[in-house]
Amino acid sequence: MFKQLIMSLLERWYWVVLGLLLGGLATAWYLAKTPQQFTSTSSLLIKQQTASLMQRDQVDAIDLRSQEAMNTITARLTRRELLNRVAARPDIRQLSGLIPPPVEWLPTWLHKESSKSHPAGGSAQETPSPEELGGRIGEWLTVSVRRGTRLLDISVTHPVPEVAKRLADAIAGEFLTEIANDNTLDRSKSIVVLETKSTEARASLRSAGSTLAIYARAIEVSKALDQKEAEAAALQRRYLLKHPKMVAINAEILELKEAFSSEFEIARQATNDQWVPVATRKELPDRESNPDDYIRAARQQLLAHIGVLESEIRSSTLVFNSMLTRIQEASVNREAEESSAELSESADLPGAPTAPVARKVLGCGVLAGLAAGVLLALLLSRLDNKFHTVSQISEASGICVLGAVSDIKLHQLALAEKHYRKRNPDEKSVPHELWDKRIVFRPGCATTSYAEMFRSLRASISLLGDEKQRKITLFSSALPGEGKTLTSANFAVGAASQGRKTLLIDLDLRKPSVHNVFGLARDQGPGGITECLANIAPFEEVVFRDTGHENLHLILSGKRAPNPGELLECGRLKAILARACQDYDVVVLDTAPVLPVSDTRIIAPLAHNFCLVTKAEYVPKGAVRRTLMILAEDGIIPSGIIFNGYKERRYLMDENYSYGYYKPSHHGNNRRYSYNSYGYGEA
Repeated sequence: MFKQLIMSLLERWYWVVLGLLLGGLATAWYLAKTPQQFTSTSSLLIKQQTASLMQRDQVDAIDLRSQEAMNTITARLTRRELLNRVAARPDIRQLSGLIPPPVEWLPTWLHKESSKSHPAGGSAQETPSPEELGGRIGEWLTVSVRRGTRLLDISVTHPVPEVAKRLADAIAGEFLTEIANDNTLDRSKSIVVLETKSTEARASLRSAGSTLAIYARAIEVSKALDQKEAEAAALQRRYLLKHPKMVAINAEILELKEAFSSEFEIARQATNDQWVPVATRKELPDRESNPDDYIRAARQQLLAHIGVLESEIRSSTLVFNSMLTRIQEASVNREAEESSAELSESADLPGAPTAPVARKVLGCGVLAGLAAGVLLALLLSRLDNKFHTVSQISEASGICVLGAVSDIKLHQLALAEKHYRKRNPDEKSVPHELWDKRIVFRPGCATTSYAEMFRSLRASISLLGDEKQRKITLFSSALPGEGKTLTSANFAVGAASQGRKTLLIDLDLRKPSVHNVFGLARDQGPGGITECLANIAPFEEVVFRDTGHENLHLILSGKRAPNPGELLECGRLKAILARACQDYDVVVLDTAPVLPVSDTRIIAPLAHNFCLVTKAEYVPKGAVRRTLMILAEDGIIPSGIIFNGYKERRYLMDENYSYGYYKPSHHGNNRRYSYNSYGYGEA
């Protein structure tokens, strides 16, 4: 299979060469028309955010130490929002050559004609909108992470070097500005939150302090009352209730109770008790009817009020002081913070173009053209339905090939005949002048390679069996136009050249052509095979003997037969062939093609050698298979196939079983013959 593949490519080498040429031309045209591209690169150093001065910085949104973070930043650099901001900058929009002109793939002369017919198309292009320009910048932009580092390369490719440099720097600058603005905004939001919380803590502290101040006098009276009650308890252990000291201190206690009640009621009316726990908000006993219970309950409620207020004051004080500390730290950090990215290297003005790379493009173009040519050759080989070599038809049919006859070049035969006449000016060959120029057994042409091919065919047929028992050789084909008549004529002349008495009968009654080959009229003489089959003329009278070769006789077709099939079905043909075998050493039958008509199928059982002529690069493979199938159904097995009209090529010598590659000299003879330059004669 590999050998067949190689042979298929060799047979269609011109497609491979055409693919190479087209690939090279297309590449050259591409390099000539494609503008040079320049790449400029600026680099960013991505850093993990450093700790703040106060060691209280916020947690990073992403961990910049991971590869995912680097890829995230890469994606942020290619955002349309960022590119649109770059495209909206006045310094970028004013760059000369910012929008490259479209590539004109048409030839210059054709482009000029197109410009004349469409003059508006040649006007200068205006700078597009920022959104559209941002999309174009995205096509020119490439962001990559430098391997093994924390550097991001921002590369811009553009036909104008200055534009590439400015765009790379502008994109890097816009990204750094965006990071700085985001950090400032985050810090500002943090400070605002801290200030809000500190204000709330301050208001809570003030409210608790004001409420505690309202209860201050009641607290003082309550403390004085506690002191007097303690003194009264001490005197009571020494004195009776009637004792003046006891009477005096009880009077003071009563006055303090009255004062406490007044101050407590004043405080209750001045505040809404928002700091008092719900569990302690109980109704006080009636002041007039139960003064002692009222005083006791009021004093308990006051203690509860004071505890809540003092706790709230302590808590609010701690929160307020903490907020003030955080605000001061945030202010210091904002002044001293370090950005998570910085410009590592600005873009340089590119000097040499980066694209297209001529060697790479040319190599790819040539390889693509070669691949296209090979694929096309293989596709055509796959779709090919013709036979090109002897090995192909031998493998497809399973029948031996008796001979291979290459395409006969008339100019080579003419040169050989001309050279022969120069050497033999006195020899007359008038009868041969009427023969078809492709009859190779003529003076001067019998030494050519074409004559040797028919000698090989003659030898192959003679080896099929005893020549005395196998005299009748039939030549047919699958379709018309395969060269069966010319093959049978050359075989007959070749047999006659050996001194054997030969008879060539034209049994193609529907479209005879033997008479044309020998330059005769169809009904020359008293009649032909048609008249003989119809029993109008005897066998001796229809034989044409004046052919120009003493050992070659002909029976032409005669007049047109209205019923060829009926003539061939009678026993008359068998008697004619029997008579021919008695009078001649070799009988050659030129019959009709097998597929169009059934005439040959009637004649074939009477022949000793059935030769199927198949023309190279002409007859479809299916036609040959169908012919062999029809013959097999009739019980007819061809003796062999004659491969006719193939193209003799050096690389197909072993495929066509030929003697070698024949190169005629200027006289028409062969400079080389056979594999070892063996000579040969004319017989």
